[in-house]
Amino acid sequence: MKFHLLSFSFLGLLLGAVGTKALAQPAALTEDRVVLQNFTLKQCIEYALSHAVSVKNAQVDVETAKAQVGLVRADGLPQINANAAMTANFKPQVALFPAQFQDANAPLGTFVPITFQPAFSGNYGVSATQLLFDGAFFLGLKAATVYQELSQKGLTRSKIDVAAAVSKAYYGVVVGVERLVLIDNNYQRLEVLLRETRALNQQGFVEKIDVDRLEVTFNNLKIEKQKLERLVALSEVLLKFQMGLREEDEINISENLQNLQLAQTAWEAKMDNFDPMQRIEYSALETQRELDRMNIRRNTLEYLPKLNLTLAYAGIAGRPALGEMFQFGQHWFSFGNVGLSLQVPIFDGLRKKYIGEQRRLALIKTENNMQDLRRGIGIEVKQAVLTLQNAVDNMAIQQKNRELAAEVARVTKIKYKEGVGSNIEVVTAENELKTTETNYYNALYEALVAKVDLDKAQGKLLEN
Repeated sequence: MKFHLLSFSFLGLLLGAVGTKALAQPAALTEDRVVLQNFTLKQCIEYALSHAVSVKNAQVDVETAKAQVGLVRADGLPQINANAAMTANFKPQVALFPAQFQDANAPLGTFVPITFQPAFSGNYGVSATQLLFDGAFFLGLKAATVYQELSQKGLTRSKIDVAAAVSKAYYGVVVGVERLVLIDNNYQRLEVLLRETRALNQQGFVEKIDVDRLEVTFNNLKIEKQKLERLVALSEVLLKFQMGLREEDEINISENLQNLQLAQTAWEAKMDNFDPMQRIEYSALETQRELDRMNIRRNTLEYLPKLNLTLAYAGIAGRPALGEMFQFGQHWFSFGNVGLSLQVPIFDGLRKKYIGEQRRLALIKTENNMQDLRRGIGIEVKQAVLTLQNAVDNMAIQQKNRELAAEVARVTKIKYKEGVGSNIEVVTAENELKTTETNYYNALYEALVAKVDLDKAQGKLLEN
């Protein structure tokens, strides 16, 4: 028999995902290993939101945006600089002056070397500049704040993606464990039946071929059980990965199919009054549009003059001896000034014009993306609703088939033990029961995943 189990959609979805309060105990650290005991889905998501790399990187982006706000604000604060220097002119530079400056009787056209540099010279100074008016600055400060809001929405989007991935991985573990318990029960039941059939064969009540048929079925079930055990182990590894755990860490989940509230009424899919703004992607585009509009306004304001207040205070000194340089009250001469600096842009080679054109086109692109996203969200929600409805309907049918197959298998074994049924009927019934159970758990997992996708499509995933 081919291995079906959860290997169709379940394994595919798990592999695709790779690219604390109540009952749970707090995380324990044992020999550098994290051990999480009795974690619910909600607690797994909470842990992932604190440890997943993608969320950490998004949080770094938020901090970077905060730093950007401070960087823009810094341009509007006083810019103060201080400097000081001291020079030893061990070979002073000379200048040539007409000799008549020293001797009126000196011949015309003769020059004498004169030095203007003392042996030691020094200077100090403090300068300050304060922005008084720059229309683009104040708008840029507001834009930086909006950019910080955009990065915060990026963090929310990252959290939604992590919550969806953790939910699907968690459901994979729950369904896999439940399936493993069931197949283990089937394994034990078939093992007993095989042992009884062998005993009947030894007593001459059944043929050897009956034993062989059951043994083939038993061996196939044994292989399926081994494959499922490996699949459950893989699903646990993937859950750890989505939560930001290492492979050597341990996690034990507390929920099962019974307490996951799988009632069909709880999965009622509705599209009434759905607002695209509930999707963080659309909200982020609206913030981006606001940024684009600010950039266009900023381009216009950059044509306005800039006015700065300037203040400077400095001192100089020059002495023939180094020691005299440190007699600040006697040989240093200070000066200062205060003024206004006006910068009026006249012509920049049309640079601002082309920058403004780029910013206008960026706004058009953002608005096009918003329009396309609105249509895409509508289609995505409709598809998610239909997928969930189909999955729930299929799960109900598979559950009914599973119950019927279980009843057929029960009656067939009774008939066989009473001698009014054949061994072939027993083997066939067992195979059909395994198939219906596999189909049911595949349908169940698909319904769980469809519910996660619908919540994500409607922007409600983090609300649950």
